[in-house]
Amino acid sequence: MYAQLCKRLSEEAPNFEPPGQPCTFKLLLLNKCRTEFENRAQAFAAFEDKVLTPDEEEKRHLAKCKMLGNIKFIGELGKLEILAESILHRCIQNLLARRAAAEHHEDLECLAQLVRTCGRVLDSERGRGLMDQYFARIDTLSHSRELAPRIRFMLRDVVELRRGGWVPRAAVTGEGPVPMAQLREDDAPPARREPLFRRARPLDEMLAGLHLAPVAADALVPPPDKLFGNGLFRGRSAPGTYARQPPLHYSKPPPPAGKEPRAPKARVPPTTALADVQMRPAANSLMFTNRISKPQPQLPLAPVQQNVLSPSFASTPPLMKEPAITIKSAPDKKDKPRKDKGVNKEEACKLAIEAVEAVAAECGAEGGGPEHVPTAAPLKRLQELHLPDKVLRRAIAAVLEHALAGGSEWAACCVVRCVKRTPQAEALRSLVLAAHPHARLPALLAHAAAQRLVALAELGAWCEGGAHHPLLLEVLQQLRALLGLDRLRELYDESKINLCAYVSGAVSGAVVEAGGEAGAEAEGAALEALEARGLGALVPQLRVQAQLARQLAAEPAPQPLYRWIKANVEPAVRQTAAFVSTLVALVAAHVTAAAGSAAPAPDKAALEREKALVETYAPLLTALLETRADLQLAAVYAVQVHAHRHRYPKGLLLRWFMYLYNLEVCEEDAFLRWREDVTDAYPGKGEALFQVNTWLTWLQQQESEDEEAED
Repeated sequence: MYAQLCKRLSEEAPNFEPPGQPCTFKLLLLNKCRTEFENRAQAFAAFEDKVLTPDEEEKRHLAKCKMLGNIKFIGELGKLEILAESILHRCIQNLLARRAAAEHHEDLECLAQLVRTCGRVLDSERGRGLMDQYFARIDTLSHSRELAPRIRFMLRDVVELRRGGWVPRAAVTGEGPVPMAQLREDDAPPARREPLFRRARPLDEMLAGLHLAPVAADALVPPPDKLFGNGLFRGRSAPGTYARQPPLHYSKPPPPAGKEPRAPKARVPPTTALADVQMRPAANSLMFTNRISKPQPQLPLAPVQQNVLSPSFASTPPLMKEPAITIKSAPDKKDKPRKDKGVNKEEACKLAIEAVEAVAAECGAEGGGPEHVPTAAPLKRLQELHLPDKVLRRAIAAVLEHALAGGSEWAACCVVRCVKRTPQAEALRSLVLAAHPHARLPALLAHAAAQRLVALAELGAWCEGGAHHPLLLEVLQQLRALLGLDRLRELYDESKINLCAYVSGAVSGAVVEAGGEAGAEAEGAALEALEARGLGALVPQLRVQAQLARQLAAEPAPQPLYRWIKANVEPAVRQTAAFVSTLVALVAAHVTAAAGSAAPAPDKAALEREKALVETYAPLLTALLETRADLQLAAVYAVQVHAHRHRYPKGLLLRWFMYLYNLEVCEEDAFLRWREDVTDAYPGKGEALFQVNTWLTWLQQQESEDEEAED
């Protein structure tokens, strides 16, 4: 509920930031969530290493509940797309970091809470590789004897939850108490049980066998010694009461031989008629109440005068009349005022399409740019309605379908952007799955990416592994026509799309089917496909990679290689992360193959050769990186990919990290940024984190000590 409220506020709260930036409320919310997550363990610092009193135990329990509640709240914000998936991945990696067992319990409990809340969202096609690595680590921890049994079983429940398709166990199996009737065998008759309360017998059974006749008036008056002070009769022989008679099927046994049967006592005189019998209690019997008080001194009873009641006493009406129940007729539904239910889905769709046509007529088919704000009247009416989410989603889908049917793509995206500022990735993805291939779909997606309705990285995730080929290339081609090559290069660098892998994966299948090898021929075909669409400038490493590999094989010395790079590679290409990543990967592969250090347990001589070769290439790498943080980060990722290709032999990744750090090729910030960065463009990030996390923790502590010494 609180997460839904925050989503509503992030969409409708006033924004004090510049246009195009997130809402002020959203920024404050994200900062608060980050502070609470980073300071989650401070609440337990006051309760460590001492015996706790009952009050302190209660405070510690409340602090723990608050911490888990904050973690669940962060997960709910991630489910509503207020928090990015990269932030959730970063939180999970932080909670999975190796620590002492005593410090790890609270983090693992927070991890279980976070994964239960938003694991289904993170376990998508894009993040499944990281989730597999997380759960491999979780499964290992669930069998660790260093952890408490409660934590181990909690982790096993999380693993079982993912194995069951993120459906809780209680929603699958109906657990609970089973009635005894289901446990009894079918052929066994049910045991007869006595009822707790006996059923009242009908009046005809009670009065069976009685002979009622009129009675004298004075016979209905009890003697004076039969009265209590409360007006009730004592004993069972009081006049006006009747003895319990057996049912009709009951037969009394005959008397013994030689003994005359006794005549039954007549509880009611035989002269009383049934019509004159008064079943209602006396009128003054409720005027007295039983009270428990001190015993009163007994006084001699005064002689009670015999009352003579007239025969009409039995038919006198009661003193208190029950109020009559008045049944009012229900008002007619037609007379009720009809509640205004607002705009339905059909009306909202029709108004949204009118807004698209009005915006297109106002600004033209090409529009006024990604940030243009139209002023069409139908669009303003649509904004003032504040449609519910369900109706708004249907209206947005109708607008996108109208654009595919022949409407203006720019106007459709502009209407969606003005009506709902949040990204519409889900609606566009559904459109891709339903409409691909469609001739107008690339243009619509390009306008959506230009107006920030969907991130270019999400488009790359939908087309990952060559899916929907060549949709991604067509969208990039449309974006170049809309924004220009420079702006497209900026968007491409921000998205971190591995276009080489996408094109190579899509083209290699065709090359193999044609009888070629999925190697150099696939890379050549991918380069030709990109240059044919005017996108070769986005991936210059495809052209340089083959030339660089040939040069490194011909002259592996660092000086000739550096001279060749300066002569044949443009400066703009040399300063890209893709080129640096390609160069470092080739150098790492050459050094490992020359030294023979890729074995699981290399000998000391191989390690010394490896170190010597890295030292010779260190000046070349330092000159190319130029102390730029983004290029250094690309070099660290290249080392990760190199270790992943060799399936992470023990110590390989750690050795290369130490080489880059000790030889001053990469600074501390590059390694710390690599740990915090979440991306699927480079495989094996989770396993790499587990191998070098201890060294990264030491590096962070060293950096903190150096900063304190400088202060």
